[in-house]
Amino acid sequence: MSVPSSRAAAPSEADAREAEFAGALLELADGAADGAAPDDARPGAGEADGSHAKLTALAVHARHRLAREGRACETAALLGAPSEADPVRHGYSGARAARLRHVEHEQREGPATDTLRTGTALSTLPLNGAAARWPRYAPAALEAGVCAVHTVALPDIRSDHGAGVLVVHLDEETPLGPAATAALTALARACALGLAHRTALRRGAELKRALGSRVVIEQAKGVLAERRNGSVDDAFRTLRAYARSRQRPLHQVAREVVEAQLLDPPFQRPAAPPPARRNR
Repeated sequence: MSVPSSRAAAPSEADAREAEFAGALLELADGAADGAAPDDARPGAGEADGSHAKLTALAVHARHRLAREGRACETAALLGAPSEADPVRHGYSGARAARLRHVEHEQREGPATDTLRTGTALSTLPLNGAAARWPRYAPAALEAGVCAVHTVALPDIRSDHGAGVLVVHLDEETPLGPAATAALTALARACALGLAHRTALRRGAELKRALGSRVVIEQAKGVLAERRNGSVDDAFRTLRAYARSRQRPLHQVAREVVEAQLLDPPFQRPAAPPPARRNR
């Protein structure tokens, strides 16, 4: 009986690449893949400039995937700001992608701007003929060595974030093939799933906190009503007035009442009436 050689038993290079790609998809789809708490999924959390760990991972994985096919590029992943006051959440695979995003922000035109606004992806658009479309962005990108751009819209999956886009800044005009396009789409979808997962985790945590607060408030109403021989409605009004006058969260005041930490006015027991005097 022949014994398989170690060469035959070893995984092929193609198998290793596919395993790496599968790992990237799992990382992006995991709601806690970047090791942060679910709270940083909400808009405005994270670094002050809008950087986002999961978007950075998407940009880096996309660039690595294209590099395997010999395509030189830099990538950027962006989420539209929910409001004027919030920064655009972003992640970059390199400094050039970050500079071009700054150009888009300053000039209010470019591939990411168009895709975020319309939700329509751009399929390997050469920049030599894009001056009419982007009169300020196109010359800046060409000067930076970018010959074409390709975008992938992040699927609109329920999350706190608005529309998203993956932008590929290509060093040559050759269109991306079907395999590369499918890989970028899969990465973008996995990232969108991860963002939605993080939102679900955060909302679940918020609901749990809200339920806990409601329970302790109800307990405090009962304790105070019994202590003061009054109604639960009167007890609630007392709790609310006390919390507002001291600018404290209602559930914190309620917890202190339940734990008998607040016994001073207005939470004290009413004074017992003096004993009736007997006539002699």
